[in-house]
Amino acid sequence: MASLDSVLDDIGACGPFQGLLVLAVYSTLLSSIWGIMMLAFGFYNPGWVCLDGMSMGNWSESKLLSTDLNSSSNATEELNSADHCTLYSTCTNVSFSSETSSVASEWGLVCDRAWALKVIFTVQFAGIILGAYLTGQISELVGPKASLYGMVALNGVANLVAVFSQSWEAFAAIRFFIGMASGGIMLPAYVTPLEFTGKFWRGVVGSFPAWNIGAVLFAAAVILLKDWRYLHILGAFLSGLVFLPVFWVPQSFRWLAVHGRDKNATAVVTKIAKMNGRPKPSLEILVKMAECERRRALVKGRNRYSYLDLFRETMLRKTVIIMSFVWVSLGIVYYGISFSVQALSGDFYINFLILTVMEMPSPIFSLPTVTYITRRWGSAIHLLVVSMACFGITITSLVAGNNAHDEDSQNEDLTKVKINVGLASIAKVGTISAFAVVTIFCSELFPTAVRNLGFGFLNFTTRLGSFIGPLLFPQDPALLYLAMIVSGVLTLVSAVLLLLLPETKGAPLEDVLRSKTLHLRIDITAPTKNQNGTDTLRKEIDTDREVLEVDDCESALD
Repeated sequence: MASLDSVLDDIGACGPFQGLLVLAVYSTLLSSIWGIMMLAFGFYNPGWVCLDGMSMGNWSESKLLSTDLNSSSNATEELNSADHCTLYSTCTNVSFSSETSSVASEWGLVCDRAWALKVIFTVQFAGIILGAYLTGQISELVGPKASLYGMVALNGVANLVAVFSQSWEAFAAIRFFIGMASGGIMLPAYVTPLEFTGKFWRGVVGSFPAWNIGAVLFAAAVILLKDWRYLHILGAFLSGLVFLPVFWVPQSFRWLAVHGRDKNATAVVTKIAKMNGRPKPSLEILVKMAECERRRALVKGRNRYSYLDLFRETMLRKTVIIMSFVWVSLGIVYYGISFSVQALSGDFYINFLILTVMEMPSPIFSLPTVTYITRRWGSAIHLLVVSMACFGITITSLVAGNNAHDEDSQNEDLTKVKINVGLASIAKVGTISAFAVVTIFCSELFPTAVRNLGFGFLNFTTRLGSFIGPLLFPQDPALLYLAMIVSGVLTLVSAVLLLLLPETKGAPLEDVLRSKTLHLRIDITAPTKNQNGTDTLRKEIDTDREVLEVDDCESALD
């Protein structure tokens, strides 16, 4: 079937317009990253001091607990040990480290109050999951542009409101909306640029390290600010900044065409051609496609798709099921490692920065695979690398053992720490690279008619993985190997499942659903009020004619 890729070839598949669009749309991911990764720092326990009995010039009488987390690789475990928690529960004058202000230190969410952090985490990720689910349907109803910038605006407002939280309960409630906005931003932010680029350039655009850059900037902000309120203020400012291009970024012309709005689609195409210095192309395919969708809407009785449409056709259903498993597995590994920095041992800030900076080279690995290797094998190779890295951490943890409870040993096994951090970095780089290739793969597997819904559903499954991952990964380094075994198995199975899908490299983006899917949805024998059956017969004949017209329309696009 003919694709709107031919229109892109005429107006420029990669020109000044696409460059500005990628910059404008991908920058919105900063808002999402800030919202999601915030709790990785917010849950950090910077250490505390019990000041009971302290008087000026007489520190020896105070109950003092060292808060220098840089001096001990097991500081977090020590600060939550039974002895220290007993001291915390009996202390009436606790002072947290003044160098860092996290959510945990703001409201004393340590020891017997540490459960509140899990509540905040659960509330935020409930919002992320809901946002991921809703965005797919919202993008289908009003277009990806409105969905994207609506979520960016919500994220900015919620971040600003969070600064004035007076209790952790209020903070948790606000984090729900931050989570919903953050989860909703990613779908249109990743899909929109791919719909405006041609076959070759989709691999380049999809490999752009937008998430990686945002993660590094967030890590740098954490190290510089070390204050959860300042981070929220900066997040609100960034949301406002990336919202400004809303007045320039156009609606997806593919979405407009498959929703029968050929006049609006024509205006967008003309704008792109003008910016890229190309003449106005022939829009015959675009107009025919819009007409096909209008006819289809008459047969269906509605002009919108829903998540149920993803499961009506065999190949589409197979794609959704396999990709759901792959995306949830990647979510578990990426967010599990990201939120479990302390389990890797060593300095929190150094580990946090290393694991984010190490994500930057991911395009070096993803770009060659999408350019020279097929989509299936390119995705599978990255997943196999992640699997081997996870199994490597498992072996290191079991062989090297754990000295955290060895009373005779006060020093960390530096070799083990370096190996685990290195392997964890490889796993994160592999996960980001796999995400890049799989995202391109999915954009080519889903037709435009249900692409936003498809990505919405997969985004939803990824958020489930991002919720499970931090819960699966322990904060105790001694138990890290268990989570790594699970992660290794999940990514290994995902690599095998991807090989069962059809190859899409070099193929144009599909835009409409075939009418064979439509036939499954038509009830042409619905009874009418007429008792003699005349109206029913006429309904059957009219419906058959309309279906044939849709078939003829699709044939004209072949």
